[in-house]
Amino acid sequence: MRCEEVQQQLRGFSTGELPMDVRQTVQAHLSECAACCAELAKVDALAGFLTGAQAPPVPAGLTIRVMAAARSRQRVAATVCWNPLQWWRMASAPMHAAAAVVLVAGLTVGLLLGWTSAPLIAQTTTVAQQDPLDAYRLDYLGDVPAGSLADSYLNLIVATNERGR
Repeated sequence: MRCEEVQQQLRGFSTGELPMDVRQTVQAHLSECAACCAELAKVDALAGFLTGAQAPPVPAGLTIRVMAAARSRQRVAATVCWNPLQWWRMASAPMHAAAAVVLVAGLTVGLLLGWTSAPLIAQTTTVAQQDPLDAYRLDYLGDVPAGSLADSYLNLIVATNERGR
């Protein structure tokens, strides 16, 4: 192992948390490297100091102040609603450009899809020349079984159209 890898493992080595194979590798490196042994001595000294030190006392009223600050932040977060205009003002210039590109692309796609689905003027015919079902866009009901609900609906529409002529 290199010294950097061993020094990362020194805390675990000192507390006995390392697996046996890693512990043996670190022990072999420590027997050859004086710098890592010095680092281990520093880790052990720091651990001994921290073990003997007492935790500082908690200031009076700390819990109350922390809970009050948390409630205050929670109230502020609950009252803040998303404002697109505020977001737009805070956004950077590249975000403005990206939003404009997405808007133009969306409008272009919508225009193209609407244009291709619109009926062509050259194909328009009078209502008298058209099939009665074309007005209702029911061409998907063309081959329906006799006596079915779709057949009844088509017969109703045809009869209504014939009476209306």
